[in-house]
Amino acid sequence: MCYDVNAPYDVHVAYGPVFELLSSLHTFICRKAYKKTDLSSEWAEQVRGTLSPGLSGLLETMEINADWKVIYGLVCMLTDQGGIDEVVDRLESQTAQELNDQALAYGILLPDDMEKLRRLTLRLLSGWYEEYFRHVDTSILSGLKQEAERRNKEKDAYSTMEWVDRTTNGFRFEPSEGLTRVLLVPQYHFQPINIIYRFGSLLLCHYSAGIYVQEEDFLSPQEYRMIRSLGEKSRLKILKYLYQSQNLRSFIEIVRYLKLSKGITHDHIFKLRASGFIHAHFDGETLLGYSARLSAVDEMHASILDYMERN
Repeated sequence: MCYDVNAPYDVHVAYGPVFELLSSLHTFICRKAYKKTDLSSEWAEQVRGTLSPGLSGLLETMEINADWKVIYGLVCMLTDQGGIDEVVDRLESQTAQELNDQALAYGILLPDDMEKLRRLTLRLLSGWYEEYFRHVDTSILSGLKQEAERRNKEKDAYSTMEWVDRTTNGFRFEPSEGLTRVLLVPQYHFQPINIIYRFGSLLLCHYSAGIYVQEEDFLSPQEYRMIRSLGEKSRLKILKYLYQSQNLRSFIEIVRYLKLSKGITHDHIFKLRASGFIHAHFDGETLLGYSARLSAVDEMHASILDYMERN
């Protein structure tokens, strides 16, 4: 498959505390993904124990669905690199018509009961910030900011597609009708999973920043994940299949090749994708298929050698 190295859309890495607040809230709400995140279900249980009954009860009613995407988009369109207080102020001060006009520009269709959505969003933002996010280790936030700055500085050294691939650890965003801007946002909480939302001409992708709070002198969770992901026959077969086919392969094609259930195949693909061994190709939010990403083999080799040579 051919790729346009000069993608017909503008792309850059952005960071703001509001983005990570949303990522952390998304992580807590997405209960089915607890076991797949580096923070694990233990983090969720610890956080739940510190929340007030009111906020905890509200979050238990939330799901990662179309309504959550609207809230997510509403907050993002008000961010504009500002702080959490600025977003809250804008959400409180703007009229329903002003919010609706901005939302339409982002391709976001707000509900008729805008005041209900406003109250819910303010309660989520303010409550989550006061009871959880303002207590987050500041080294995480500074690390995310440094990651964004570092990625943007190296942008001119690569083609657009190659830079996006290196930054996101394997994503390919294909040219799509109406897509003019791709925003890559480094995240900590939802690692190694990604959050991808399209709002009109904008595609927003939260990617794993590779930032970890740990003390032991060992491989990082990402490096260790790479080693473990290849220690399974079916995953090696998937990687070989993608490499030898030299074409984009859909999920169903991989299922048929392995002759395993969709659930088991999905788990294998997730582990390879999270480790960076395969490209995930997207048309907006729609996943088109996968291809081999052999540069990760060299990355894993270098990580192992670095660990062995460490004093």
